[in-house]
Amino acid sequence: MELPFIDVVVPTWNRASLLERIILSLMAQTYPADRYLVTVVDDGSTDETWAALQRMAARCDRLKPLHISHAGLSAAKNFGWGRGSGDIVAFTDDDCVADPGWLAAIAEVFAAQPEALGLQGKTLTFPDQVTPMTHQVVARRPNLIYHSCNIAYRRKILSAVGGFDEAAHYAEDMQLAAAVLTRGPIVFAPEMIVIHPPRPRAFMDRAGWNLRLEGFLRLYCRYPDFYRRARGRHFLLTEMVRWGFTSTLKQAAIHLPWLARNPALYVRFLALLLRERATVVAMLPGFWRAHRDWVKGSTGARG
Repeated sequence: MELPFIDVVVPTWNRASLLERIILSLMAQTYPADRYLVTVVDDGSTDETWAALQRMAARCDRLKPLHISHAGLSAAKNFGWGRGSGDIVAFTDDDCVADPGWLAAIAEVFAAQPEALGLQGKTLTFPDQVTPMTHQVVARRPNLIYHSCNIAYRRKILSAVGGFDEAAHYAEDMQLAAAVLTRGPIVFAPEMIVIHPPRPRAFMDRAGWNLRLEGFLRLYCRYPDFYRRARGRHFLLTEMVRWGFTSTLKQAAIHLPWLARNPALYVRFLALLLRERATVVAMLPGFWRAHRDWVKGSTGARG
């Protein structure tokens, strides 16, 4: 039986220096070279991204670079998968590294579980590079975030649900998963491994929080049952408690060993974390009031 053709989609924006690492890992897959294509979508970068992609494409016949005007991750991912033809679409990010057996695992699990509409992979990092001042994605077990740095879907379900919500600039991967789950299962595949190396952590300001909260509010309004399972029942209370208390304490506790290892670093991290979380707690009531009409007009969600 012929192996399925897989379209790999990687959105990117102003990360020219990172592209070679992810592309080389995708070119080194054990999956047959004639059964997959890597599409990297440049979301209107202003650095050397497009020039770098063109240089790499000249050397890699399995790499297809595409360019769009800056419209966000969701639009870039939709543009990428919409211009492919494979029965399976796999997504990862430009700051990741794919395990050599990543695509082979995707094909094997889909073949073994024909009822699965999507696959959620295991995402790891380099533990020795993690500090309080880094950001990394780690997902060793099934979870309700469905990170698009390591996810795959059958093309037919992406077409059926319309792909990613292009109005969302955060939690778009959760929204897509919520839509897919109304039609069938997304299976956790631990053999499907992507590495997300630590990167410098950016502490969010009001503008960043506004985008994040709008993403979660869209999830709450469009897929209230999923939101309640993944996060909590009431949007304002859930986000207030999560960002103001539980997540903050968790972050402080996870990095507590650094208090002995590097006290100055830990204190600086804690100060930045508390300032970041105080920002979102202070703005949440006003954010909720400003969006009440949107919530009331949505179907299913009740505030």
